[in-house]
Amino acid sequence: MERSIESRRDFLKHASLAIALPLVFGCRSDSSAQAKDDSILTAIKKNANQDPRDSYWGARSAPGDVSWRTKLATVDDKGDRILISGKIYKADGKTAAANTLIYLYHTDVHGIYGRDGQHRHGRHRGWMMTDEQGRYEFESILPASYPDSTIAKHIHMTLTTLDVKEESVDSILFEGDKFLTTRDRAINRGGFDPVLKMVKGNDGVMRGTRDIRLWV
Repeated sequence: MERSIESRRDFLKHASLAIALPLVFGCRSDSSAQAKDDSILTAIKKNANQDPRDSYWGARSAPGDVSWRTKLATVDDKGDRILISGKIYKADGKTAAANTLIYLYHTDVHGIYGRDGQHRHGRHRGWMMTDEQGRYEFESILPASYPDSTIAKHIHMTLTTLDVKEESVDSILFEGDKFLTTRDRAINRGGFDPVLKMVKGNDGVMRGTRDIRLWV
């Protein structure tokens, strides 16, 4: 009887340890992963343009919880819904460029950026950091051309990595825009075609792909 009780006590002791150990080490692993991500982002932001007088850049303001996906518009925003995804590649155009910080912004449906005390880039702005496969994805609304202009609607983007200082790439443009020019279609910095052919799904969302190649 005593041996049975001791055996039961030993069993419970080992069982409790078996449960506790994964919890302890699991938490430690998650903390380490978070610390690693934070340190990578901190290092990348050192390559961001730090001049507050320069209105184009935005990597320096990236939040700590940046992911490879983001939303630049809310359900209350008017406009055609878009979902754009792609991959960032290293200079060879084949190797995935993980941990690339992307900053992007665009106008609203009236072609305006910031208004009424908003950030100068407007409310349709955000950040992403590519995953191990170099992927990124964002949801938003289709921007409009600047008021009383013949400039094609577009989405600005900058890229920053551990090895590359923040730099702009060819803006995302849209096939069928009446203001598109031959110059717009030129591939300069970023590689691949910046003019996207958007396809509307049954859910009403227009989808397109924009892959980008780093220049160094």
